[in-house]
Amino acid sequence: MRALLYCGCHLEAEGEEELVREVLDHLRREHSAGSLGEAEAREFVATRSYRFERVRVYSDGVGPDEEFGPEPY
Repeated sequence: MRALLYCGCHLEAEGEEELVREVLDHLRREHSAGSLGEAEAREFVATRSYRFERVRVYSDGVGPDEEFGPEPY
């Protein structure tokens, strides 16, 4: 998966092409006077996006209600 932060929003998609579409859709939804064209969005994704993976921490998908937190005093 590819992701990036754009104007404080976390955008993610399966690949770079899909992420370019996400950026353009975000511009249309949130910034009606979109400042990036398609070529600029492609460049932005190519230079600023990063790869990430989602992993299951618990094999059954269910973990404790609270993993981290302050100790009760």
